[in-house]
Amino acid sequence: MTIDRWTTEEGSPWPLGVLYVPETRQYNFALYSKHASAVRLLLYSEDDCAAPMFILDLQWPINKSGRVWHCRVAESIVAKANYYAYQVDGPDEPDGGHRFDAQKILLDPYARAVHFPSAFSRSAACRPGANPGRAPVGLLKPEADDFQWRAASPPRHGQDAIIYELHVRGFTKRANSGVRPDRRGTFSGVVEKIPYLKELGVTTVELLPVFQFDPQEGNYWGYMPISFFALHGAYGGRCAARRSGWKLSGDQDETGHRCSSVGRA
Repeated sequence: MTIDRWTTEEGSPWPLGVLYVPETRQYNFALYSKHASAVRLLLYSEDDCAAPMFILDLQWPINKSGRVWHCRVAESIVAKANYYAYQVDGPDEPDGGHRFDAQKILLDPYARAVHFPSAFSRSAACRPGANPGRAPVGLLKPEADDFQWRAASPPRHGQDAIIYELHVRGFTKRANSGVRPDRRGTFSGVVEKIPYLKELGVTTVELLPVFQFDPQEGNYWGYMPISFFALHGAYGGRCAARRSGWKLSGDQDETGHRCSSVGRA
């Protein structure tokens, strides 16, 4: 069997996460786990995050290379789904640091966007047993980022650099920020404040954590994210901003300010 045929039938261990493969009209799924003994892929429709519409049990050694479990799913199947998650079995040995529970619904750590069902429950994740419909799941097809990063020339500053560190929500949430009410506490609100920052002489903006964190944790600062590859949904992002008529992620806003650092929802 050739490498191309092998990956088409059994999946590729790289890249991790989900990748659409246009040549074969398939989606590649790859999940790293050093100690897992079994992995199940779950696909959900937009209207039901409790009962999966598609289930695939990955088979060892067919769907495993080294420590990575992988598979390919036809576009025709994925087209009917909106979210995905995993169930992973393995040793339940707390003294050894292992707490596998095959009933738990698990978020892909490489998910590019995270969805929290209306019945999401942090406490359900902390207890033994199943938690369907109450766990965060990955968004299968987040809006593509059409900004051409390779063609961009990032600004460079030396001794003239003035860095302004800010919290996306805290910087614009209050009415006295002067930001439109529907943009307060979001990336769109930060973009709206660019003229103000430039007036102060700021050359570089450093954002406090913007990764997705648990909305039920009582976490304001975002230093305990649950996903390093998804932006925090409450901050809005590209999809929400464009619905409100604002341009982000490499576009220019209506005042001509480049916003290449504000990205995917």
